[in-house]
Amino acid sequence: MKTKKILLLGGSHRDIPLIKAAQELGYFVITLGAKDYYKGHKYSNKYFLVDFNDLEKVRQIIKDEQIDYLLPGCGEESYLNTVKLSQELNIGNFDDLEVAKLVHNKWAFKQFCLKNNICTPNGFYYTHSKDISKLNFPIVVKPTNLSGGRGVDIVQNQEQLNTSIKDALKVSNDIFLEEYIQGRLIAYSVFIQNQKIVYAFSGADDTYLNPYLITTAYPIKLDTKVEQRLIKDINTIAQKLNFVDGMFHLQIIIKDNLPYIIDVTRRIPGDFYPYLIEKSDEVQYSKAVVKAYIGDTITDEFKNKANNFIIRHVVMPERNGVYQGLVIDDKIQNNIIFRFDLISNGYKIINYLNTQITILFIKSLNIYKNDINKAIKIKLL
Repeated sequence: MKTKKILLLGGSHRDIPLIKAAQELGYFVITLGAKDYYKGHKYSNKYFLVDFNDLEKVRQIIKDEQIDYLLPGCGEESYLNTVKLSQELNIGNFDDLEVAKLVHNKWAFKQFCLKNNICTPNGFYYTHSKDISKLNFPIVVKPTNLSGGRGVDIVQNQEQLNTSIKDALKVSNDIFLEEYIQGRLIAYSVFIQNQKIVYAFSGADDTYLNPYLITTAYPIKLDTKVEQRLIKDINTIAQKLNFVDGMFHLQIIIKDNLPYIIDVTRRIPGDFYPYLIEKSDEVQYSKAVVKAYIGDTITDEFKNKANNFIIRHVVMPERNGVYQGLVIDDKIQNNIIFRFDLISNGYKIINYLNTQITILFIKSLNIYKNDINKAIKIKLL
C-alpha cells in the first residue's frame, strides 16, 4: 500500500510539531521553503528550496510528487496559500477562502467582531485623509496582515504616532489604529468541533525586552466569568463564520474581567507552543491539528487532560555581540525536559531585540517564572 504524502508549506523550526505529528500518523512529509537554513527541513522526509508564495511551482510539485494533502506552516501567507490550493484541488478540510482571508486580516476581523458584539478593542482604519489630530493616547498602530508583532507599536503622543505610522507603512500598505487596553496578556488555544469548543488551553504570554515578542509562556487558570465570555464569543465567531473543525488560537488582553480579543489565527502558534499544550495537558494537540486539516476523524486526542505546570521559555540576548553559550542556574538546568537551540556558538547577533537563542521547556518551576531571565546568563563577546 502506497504511503500517502503531505506537503507542508513551510519548514522552519516552528513547523516541527506538525512535521513530526504527520509522520507519527504514517505520512511521508515534504516541506517547502526557500531558506536552506530552515531547521524543519531536517525533520521532513524530503524538502524543496522553493518559495511557497510561488504557487505555480507549488502546483507543479503537488503534481510531480502526487501529493495527497496539504498542511500550512506557521505563518499567515502559508496558511492562506494552503487554503487556496487545497480548495482548488478539493482536498483537505479548511474554511472557505474568503473566511480565511477575513480571519487573517486584522482589520477585517476587528470589523466583524465589533459588528457582532464580540469583545475587542475599538479601532479605525487609517487613510491619509483621516483626521488623527484629536485622538486619546495611548494608541496601538497595527498592520492588517502581519504576524509576530511586526509593525506593531504603542504610541503615547501625536509625534510618536506620526513616526509610527510612517514606519508601519514601510512594512504594510494597510494599517489601523486601535484603542490601547492595559491588562494581562494571555493566549487561549482551542479546538473546535461542530462550531463549538471541545478543548481549551489558557496560558500566560510574558515578554522581556521586546514588548511585541512573547518569550515566556505557561498554563494558567482563568476566572470563570472571563472564560465564560470567551467561550461565548468564540462559539459565536465559529458559528457566524461557519468554521470547519480544527484549531483556533487567540491572543487576549484581560481587563476588568473582560477578555479583549486582539489577535487570532487558524494556523498553529509558533516557537513550539503546541508542545506547551501537549506537555502541560498530556493531550495530542499536534496530531489533532493534522487530522483536522486533512479531514480525518478526531477520536481520543483530547481524552486525558492533565494539570502539569510547564514553562516554555525563549532565551533572548540583552545586547548585540558574538554568542558564546549559556550559563543556566542548576535549579533550572535540572528541570529542563526539552531544549532546542536556534543558533550556535560564534553566531554574530546584530539585532538582539529579535534574536532567539534557545527554546526551553522547564517543569515544576512556578517560583521561577518571574525571574527566569535572571537565572539564564548569555555569554557574549
